[in-house]
Amino acid sequence: MSPAYAHGSHGGGTELEAGEFDFTPLLTVEGHVGFDDNLEIPEKHIAADFLIGGEFAWGLGNAKQFSLSAFVGPALVRGGAEHFYGEIHAEDHSEEEHEAHPTRSRVDFKAYLEANYKHSDRLSLQAYWNPYLVTSDELEFHAEENEWEKFESKGIKNELGAKVKYAFGDGDVDFGLGDSVSDLIDGAYVSVDHRQGWGVDGVFIGNYTDPRLGVGFNYGETSFQVEAGPRYYTPGSYASDLDSRTDFAGEIIISRPVNEDIEFFAHWKVVYSWDKTEGWGRGYQHHVGTGITYKL
Repeated sequence: MSPAYAHGSHGGGTELEAGEFDFTPLLTVEGHVGFDDNLEIPEKHIAADFLIGGEFAWGLGNAKQFSLSAFVGPALVRGGAEHFYGEIHAEDHSEEEHEAHPTRSRVDFKAYLEANYKHSDRLSLQAYWNPYLVTSDELEFHAEENEWEKFESKGIKNELGAKVKYAFGDGDVDFGLGDSVSDLIDGAYVSVDHRQGWGVDGVFIGNYTDPRLGVGFNYGETSFQVEAGPRYYTPGSYASDLDSRTDFAGEIIISRPVNEDIEFFAHWKVVYSWDKTEGWGRGYQHHVGTGITYKL
């Protein structure tokens, strides 16, 4: 999800004519929690993001549009930093000696860069880059073993992705105006999202592909988006002894304008894995967040 707007709509909110240019400066504040109960010792993080940037959009005519978005800002983190999905948490020692990530606070920095081409009201393509700067090592000393354990290494994590989305209808579904369940086909869409991730040491974490079936609809001014589908994950060379796996992933997004400049949003991402191997496990991973986007 773009940090600038809750459900992937153009920040300016209007369709541009051929040759028309628009710039929308935006500020997004989001609080979010992530927790993984598929691990033997669950990890979690709590964070608040403050991202400032904007979207440059150009009208190409015939409903086509191209836009570039860029955002950067601090992330106040307590617990573990955000990590690329599927990262293996293999340990060299026994479970009894392993402890969860220490509950400490840190200020990291994150950014989001996206190129978006809207071919029509139904078809769009995106490419994006998510760099994440971990500002310090997280170490804990174990007096019994007289050694330090590292939970987090400073450096830049990277994520690259591309997405294509096709809508079956015009997306104009509003139950507050009398639309029925049969009208949901106008809000239905399919998408394919592919992502690749690297750790702070440059190690390739792996890649995953999300084919999704989704639907978007309104109830008055409140917008809802629900999507789900399989997640095909392939681990990187650091975990080459593990096979590829298929998980289940989904997301629910709610947004509502507070006024013409401020939009509230909330979302819940959930993934379930059936696999149970070393450093991984059967269970759920959750990411819950809420915040506002402000048009400066």
